[in-house]
Amino acid sequence: MVRPECFLPAMDFILLPFGEFFMLNLPFFLPLPMRTVWRVSKYLFRYRGLFLLTMLLAVLSTLALVSIPKVVQHILQDVIARAAPGQLSKGIALIVLLYFLRDFFTSIRIRVNNLLEQKVLLDLRRDVHTKLLDLPVSFYDQRKSGEISSRVVDDVANVERVLLDGTEQGIIAVVTIFGIGIMLWRENPLLAICAMTPLPILYAWGIEHARRANKRWKRLREAASDLNSLLVEDIQGNRLIQTFGLQEHESRRFMKKAITLRNATLEAMFSWATYGPGTNFVTNLGLVAIIGVSSWMMSMNPDSFSFPQLVAFVMYAGLLYEPVGQLHQINQWISQGRASGERVFEILDHPVEICSPAHPRPLPRGALGARFDHVTFAYAGRPAVLENFSLDIPAGKVTALVGHTGAGKSTVANLVMRAYDATAGRVLLGGIDVRELDLRELHAKVGFVAQDPFLFEGTVAENLRLVNAMVSEQEMVAALEGAAAWDFVRALPQGLDTNIGEKGIRLSQGEKQRLTIARVLLKNPPFIILDEATASVDTITERQIQRALENLMRERSVLVVAHRLSTVRKADNIVVLHHGRILEQGTHAELLAAQGRYASLWEHQVDLIDEREELPTA
Repeated sequence: MVRPECFLPAMDFILLPFGEFFMLNLPFFLPLPMRTVWRVSKYLFRYRGLFLLTMLLAVLSTLALVSIPKVVQHILQDVIARAAPGQLSKGIALIVLLYFLRDFFTSIRIRVNNLLEQKVLLDLRRDVHTKLLDLPVSFYDQRKSGEISSRVVDDVANVERVLLDGTEQGIIAVVTIFGIGIMLWRENPLLAICAMTPLPILYAWGIEHARRANKRWKRLREAASDLNSLLVEDIQGNRLIQTFGLQEHESRRFMKKAITLRNATLEAMFSWATYGPGTNFVTNLGLVAIIGVSSWMMSMNPDSFSFPQLVAFVMYAGLLYEPVGQLHQINQWISQGRASGERVFEILDHPVEICSPAHPRPLPRGALGARFDHVTFAYAGRPAVLENFSLDIPAGKVTALVGHTGAGKSTVANLVMRAYDATAGRVLLGGIDVRELDLRELHAKVGFVAQDPFLFEGTVAENLRLVNAMVSEQEMVAALEGAAAWDFVRALPQGLDTNIGEKGIRLSQGEKQRLTIARVLLKNPPFIILDEATASVDTITERQIQRALENLMRERSVLVVAHRLSTVRKADNIVVLHHGRILEQGTHAELLAAQGRYASLWEHQVDLIDEREELPTA
């Protein structure tokens, strides 16, 4: 269930191009809902001054350009015909000035537009990234990381290009067409009709092309995302690919997706190869009509239409058809932008199902206990993992969850951290329903050590300072000592300032795990969750991590999720789960004496290490 307070004002993000506003009135475009226009205009006018300046410069540049044919007509009709050579140099100078002004205004417009473009692009990517950080874990459960990154980088760039270039060039084209259309009509209505004759044909063709192109570009963007996802997967799994000799297998997968992308690209390009030249041909038919009709008029009555008028009219017609061609190109961009916009809108419009309440309750100070009160939970499209589940996790005690894979252990941990919300029942922390807590406070009071430790690219110190940017070097050393990690960190080439690579690739699994424990020690939360923190290391490394965990668990409430029973035998309460239900619970000794499921699991443990055995600390 999506909580009402989760619908934030951020849902008014704008993505599709403001230039599509003109679809409502012009040929070559398809009408869009006013909702999209409203969102686009709100977004674009964050920088109203830059946008209006760009439009003003575009209009000035266009006015300079459309004035040139009139000056040429004046030179041919008044200067040359009347043999006034003194005026010729002035006329030529005026044409040079008009061309200079056009290019001068264009140069400034490009600079202003580039600044506006980068501001919008930065805001757009920031908004999408911010939304991604707020989306629930369930969103990422159903999508590939490469596909999401493709939407943030490629699709946002496509939308941004249509948003600004489409807006700018669309307005220029519209102003030019209307301005020149008026001038053509004033010069000669019959020839103006000839010039406008191709437009209805282009209108119908543009509608049909846009309808088909949208589907083609959507397939292309999906194919590009699939290929990007495969690349990310191959980069992340490079060691596995080399170890298992999967190069040929992955090459075949890559080529299959690359060919799909190639075919989708060619389909879109071939469509444009017909539409672009075809519209140019239809446009040129108007120019042919102008020349034919004007020649007939001059032959029938030379006084009705002069040669200088013909030259000016042909120049105006050329200026008319140039923006028409631009509108065809914008139509192509809009097809691309609409396909990309739909993919980005899916992110921006996705409901934030896990969010802070409007009026959160504060957590009490000191140790925090947790309680599951008749909780039922099921992942989307799957049977219930927990059903009518109740459990007390006392404050200041260590509670361990054991059981087979899929028993619901990690789900219990996720519900405490509110990665998901319970389908029914309540999860309480410090006596307060977690849905009534501010998420920032909840996450600040809960520390988490996962089975697969995650470290960011950067130095050891930068990874430790994630929990507190102001932490001192002495505090970092103390945390590393408490995590049994200082000895190996000190031995690194630059110590705390050593770059550990992406995901800590330059460290062993045990070293990475101890760094994450040091990070939680620096955070110093009252409630700790250890989710199979030693499951992916050998038993020698496990013992080193166990020493670090013992320091971490002092005077804190701890929830331990474990497969290896050696990590939970000192717990105050061990809970045995089976298919989301509690089979038995008690201390290690009590459960062994009960000769139940736990005792059976204990008998099959073969990787225990004598605690009296001295092991190296690094």
